[in-house]
Amino acid sequence: MRSITSILFFCLFMLPAAGSIRGQTDFGYLDESETFFFVDWAAFREQAGEKYEVEVYYKIFTRPLTFVKQGDQFRASYETQVFLSNRINKQVTGTSVEEDYFVDSYAETQSPSDFLINKVPLSVYSGRYKLRIKLIDANSGSAFELEKDLKIPSRDQDKILFSDLQFIRHLTDSTGESKFNRHGKLAIPSVSRNYGDFAPDLLFYYEIYDLPEESVRYSLTYRIDHLSQAFTRGETLDVALEPGTFSAFDSLSLDGFPSGDYSLSIALVEQDRVKAKMRGAFQVDWSLLNQLRNDYLKAVEQLRFAASSGEMKELKEAPEEERLERWLAFWKSKDPTPGTPENELRDEYYRRLKYVNQNLSVRTREGWETDMGRIYMIYGHPDDVEKHPFDRDVRAFQRWYYYKENRVFLFLDRGDGEYELQPPYDGKTQFDRY
Repeated sequence: MRSITSILFFCLFMLPAAGSIRGQTDFGYLDESETFFFVDWAAFREQAGEKYEVEVYYKIFTRPLTFVKQGDQFRASYETQVFLSNRINKQVTGTSVEEDYFVDSYAETQSPSDFLINKVPLSVYSGRYKLRIKLIDANSGSAFELEKDLKIPSRDQDKILFSDLQFIRHLTDSTGESKFNRHGKLAIPSVSRNYGDFAPDLLFYYEIYDLPEESVRYSLTYRIDHLSQAFTRGETLDVALEPGTFSAFDSLSLDGFPSGDYSLSIALVEQDRVKAKMRGAFQVDWSLLNQLRNDYLKAVEQLRFAASSGEMKELKEAPEEERLERWLAFWKSKDPTPGTPENELRDEYYRRLKYVNQNLSVRTREGWETDMGRIYMIYGHPDDVEKHPFDRDVRAFQRWYYYKENRVFLFLDRGDGEYELQPPYDGKTQFDRY
């Protein structure tokens, strides 16, 4: 383990749902807007005094920002306001940062992959706080705000304590001045805590405080648990820790990890007694390559909305060494613009797949296996959603409207949190009442 929208139409094959994670949300209007503003934090003890330094990290994807032409470049301007409030909602500290971001071409202003990462330090005593961070687009006046609850532990000199975990996106030796320098390393935080193909190793940093005055041999236990599947990985390291404060960068390979939500637990153990422990959450992002590596047959099943039964049979029977080649050939045959590097049909298909799995999964089935998920995979985002969660003498139900296609789909709550499609299954008949 360790290395230490126009609607795109798809063919529908109404296969019985196979029988993952949570109940289907009574979401009302589906909001599928991509998140472009992320916030995370980690607290570390200051070397002197009784305070902690709270490092607030934020990540901004730049495409939603408003760019203006300035000479030969395009400029986005924004302000980030960061505040900490106590339990009675009184501000105890805060700051603001104004920044400009320049690109050389209009195409770069529309790039979906460009982003900024920054860090704002705040100094506070132990306690519970509310973190509020507000992003203001100076060129448009638009504002976006996020909140998080913070708990800073008490400084108990008689008890060994962990710091928070800092999840890291990129770690190298430091070669210059940077606000992300730490102990001779350049540690760029993973603000969204997402890992996967682009980040195959889980990188992290932590500190341990108030180690006893004599050197002691301990065991450090790392454990990773999938939060909805029976999937666990772990390892134990024997270490000798000197008195005072211990700090460490470390990494764990995520090779073979299925997508989903995880927790990383770290425990300091002395002679089978846990002296201190901590835990942090992260995600392994869904990706096609991850799916092909870890569950090829399931990946083929997920093509049921785009592939014929013959195409699926051919893919399932492919020898292991030919799977990727045949997979690429399948999607190449569906490419609506074969002369360009993009494959719009494939990209939209997997955008929908990711969305239904994140939003429409139930306890026993992933989103693509449910009735709601199948309709979303075929027709995309509804033009409107009408929800009836509390009507008298009627189970909860929803209607999804696709005005351009003149279709209305009715879903009835089965009583267990999953919504079942009702006749007519093609959505062609308008419902006057239910």
